[in-house]
Amino acid sequence: MRRVALDFELGPRRGLVWTEPKSFPWIVVVLPALVGLVVLWLGISFAVEDQRTEGAWYYSLPLLILGAAIFGAAGYFLFLALMRRQAQVWVGHYEHGIVREVAGRVPEPYTWDEIDGIRRRSAKVTTGITSATIHELWVSPREGDEIEVNDVYKGAARFADELDKAFTRVRLPQDRDRLKAGERVDFFGAHLDPAGVGCLDQRLDWREVDRVTVKQGWLEIHRRGDRKPWARLPAEAVLNLSVFVALATRMRQEASGNRSRSGDPV
Repeated sequence: MRRVALDFELGPRRGLVWTEPKSFPWIVVVLPALVGLVVLWLGISFAVEDQRTEGAWYYSLPLLILGAAIFGAAGYFLFLALMRRQAQVWVGHYEHGIVREVAGRVPEPYTWDEIDGIRRRSAKVTTGITSATIHELWVSPREGDEIEVNDVYKGAARFADELDKAFTRVRLPQDRDRLKAGERVDFFGAHLDPAGVGCLDQRLDWREVDRVTVKQGWLEIHRRGDRKPWARLPAEAVLNLSVFVALATRMRQEASGNRSRSGDPV
């Protein structure tokens, strides 16, 4: 990972998270396999003896079938476990991008310009007895598979916060310049343009926007005079949420300032 980061000039590393795959519970496979072998051995022994004494080896057929079934089931579970076993993964956050490395594969480096955006989710889960906050981060490269970091990774919450701040510092001025140039900026579940904010098939002018907030994993856009949110989206449905909120707040404030200077009530 370090060599790839140097080759692609990603700068110093700012953070690193990794998974720790659980060791395979061999006892779950080995014990049934041994039992199956013992039952098969007994079945074969009885079949040989039955054939020698009575000429009917098939008297031991149920025992043979049982032993083969137990041994076959152990082999099937071993196959499933090996197929579903996950390799260890490392994700490094660098000054100018990120690198993902999967054990046994070539590391995948991405500069900030090669990333379409990031999505995040932090939600509190309550079981009735205990509660915990889950953290998830998705990084979407323009080319390549999406990178997901969740609580399986050590230090996922802090890593997500720091990467979000770093990516926002890079993307915020770019998207701000696009808005100034009159372009529409899409954030997957919502979009911004110089005249207003859009959410799915709805649209609201900046002078009508009261505030834009993120609460308990939800993005809420409030219209002036309304008690309920004009639009409400899950935080993970919005690409580059921090950039969206910062730009929306700025555009709303500018619209309010223009409205005040024009003599209209705010």
